[in-house]
Amino acid sequence: MNKPSGYRWTILVINFIFLAFAYAGLSTWSIAVPELSKTFSLTPAQTQLGASMLMAGYAIGSFVESLIAARIGFKKTGLLAAVLLLIPQFTIPFVQSYNLILFLRFVQGWGVVWFITTSMTTAWFPLQERGMASGIVGGAIPFGIGFGGLLVGWLLSAVGSWQKSFIYFGFIVLAIAILWALLARDAEVNNMNEGVAVEANPNLKNINPFKLAAGWLVAFCLFANAWQLIGFNTVLPFYMYDLGYNSTQAGTAIMLAGLIGVVSTPLGGIFSDSLIRRGMEPTKARAYIMAIPGFLIAGVSTILFPTVAKMGYGPLLLMAILAGWGVPLTNASIGALPTDMLKNPDIAGKLFGLIILVGISGAVIAPFAVTSISSSLGWTAAFMALGIGAMAGVVLGLVIPAFRLKEGD
Repeated sequence: MNKPSGYRWTILVINFIFLAFAYAGLSTWSIAVPELSKTFSLTPAQTQLGASMLMAGYAIGSFVESLIAARIGFKKTGLLAAVLLLIPQFTIPFVQSYNLILFLRFVQGWGVVWFITTSMTTAWFPLQERGMASGIVGGAIPFGIGFGGLLVGWLLSAVGSWQKSFIYFGFIVLAIAILWALLARDAEVNNMNEGVAVEANPNLKNINPFKLAAGWLVAFCLFANAWQLIGFNTVLPFYMYDLGYNSTQAGTAIMLAGLIGVVSTPLGGIFSDSLIRRGMEPTKARAYIMAIPGFLIAGVSTILFPTVAKMGYGPLLLMAILAGWGVPLTNASIGALPTDMLKNPDIAGKLFGLIILVGISGAVIAPFAVTSISSSLGWTAAFMALGIGAMAGVVLGLVIPAFRLKEGD
């Protein structure tokens, strides 16, 4: 058995940093929204379009980039994504048309590099470490959102305007992108043993990843993931205001629900790696961890949230943490499964692009759908709809192993 390259840890660290700052940079939008709403006389629905357009670009861009990466590699595709992330960051402060701003938000979504950073990282790690690696990179998402809000808030107070905050943060992300360009490398895939990077399987060389049933089920899992996560964060502050809590209390709940993902995402990968080392089939290990400590906890806590939240602020925070724990935990399995199943980074990258295209559409739909449900049917129905979405993820996770590729396929 060949020894895994020590450079994989450099790849892990630099991809975590790159993804964290990509997500942190997106926090600049939240500080621009109040001023943009005044300038362009926007309705709440029009304001929400800014976030939805970003997610639409994220979904479509990840899929297109997966096809590009199969031809030119993850690093070159990542450089393209960095350009698409940064151009809108420097341009939006000077644009006088909200429609053009929405277009730039769509373009910026192509620069959200979860596909690039996860695909590159998982290709460097052996099977028994791949879940941990995927989880750590995935943990950059809640970490970036959490510290990004703090950093952007500090920038706003230091420089005095959202426009300058956009530009200054753009330079920070530019520096990180340059560092990534210097250190990132694509993994080499040969006929390797299990101990090194990806275990290239000649039987899978010509497989069409878009026809893989298990891959589509993972994509629907990511849809359930995005539906609960984005929907929950959309309705949580408004529900708390309706209960009489102030913005600081609501902000604390949102922060705790987000930052717990920094812990749960790596743990999801570590749990599944542990099961694999004990002899469990890899797809089964990833899927079961995704279903039980991930979606099940998220689903139950979201359904019960409005009932428990009325008991007091402490119980509300506890349920917010549990609701925030479950879905990010599933990202570790979602990121590792394409490489686990297909054992070739180029083919696995195409599948992961499809998974993001299908899955992140849940983040586009959820804010509008859950807001409509809460307005027409009430808060309990809204949280119930989000929780049922997560519970669908439980069912999907439990049936994925039945559709996995088997030896000789």
